[in-house]
Amino acid sequence: MNFQRIAQTVDVNAMQQSHVTMIGGAYGLIRSLVHCGLGAVTMVDFDRIDSSNPARQDFYSTDLGRYKTEATASDLQKINPEVEVECYTQDYCSLSRQQHDALFGHTDLFIFATDFFPAQARGNFEAVRLSIPAIWIGLYKGGRAGEIVFYVPGKTSACYRCICNGRYQAFHNGSGNTNVSSAGGTIHDLHLVDAIVGQIATGILTDGADNRMGKLISKLGNRNLLQVKMDPDYRLGDKDIFGQYLGNHPANFSFTTIALPMEREESCPDCRK
Repeated sequence: MNFQRIAQTVDVNAMQQSHVTMIGGAYGLIRSLVHCGLGAVTMVDFDRIDSSNPARQDFYSTDLGRYKTEATASDLQKINPEVEVECYTQDYCSLSRQQHDALFGHTDLFIFATDFFPAQARGNFEAVRLSIPAIWIGLYKGGRAGEIVFYVPGKTSACYRCICNGRYQAFHNGSGNTNVSSAGGTIHDLHLVDAIVGQIATGILTDGADNRMGKLISKLGNRNLLQVKMDPDYRLGDKDIFGQYLGNHPANFSFTTIALPMEREESCPDCRK
């Protein structure tokens, strides 16, 4: 592949030396990272492609019945035949710690693209324990807004559990729905959020490079909770969180992102020292 036209923005050499492990299904995102030079990918997902997937994910009707990871692996190697790809069609939460570290201990970045809370929670525990950067992606109900949380050891003080502590409490108390379905979210919504995640992922993998992507994480600092509005009328309950930060000028319509500063919870069981 000829990366000349993105070389001023992306440290392609660093990307080619990088390994990303994705849990769940941001398959358009992983394709985009390979377009940007990502050298190695591990995908973990036990789902097969069904007839509902081509309408809202990066799959083809001709792939019905195939494992999502295997279909994506074929496409990644069409993009760049030199990319290294590993696929595991199993439940991330079923892995022992020894299996987990043997499979993923060498990765440079975890991406958790799942609406299954136990996988998100285990991902935080393992990322903090192994001191490996991680990103969590989610769509809110109906695909009306999206959420991105990222953790970079030594760069962000708050981990996923610090930021989303209320979900942990709701899960353990059985008092709330912690697995928010992405039903209603279109491929446009997924791609909009994934495009932002792709820049954050590239920023993490090339951190320190003297270009726009290499400076991104330092510029974000501790603003490691991002929320993205798709529906102009989106409210979090009865609260207009985007209006709260961006104001009510008519220009604040939609397709906007807020990046909120987060601080570590001193009592966080995952990241306290």
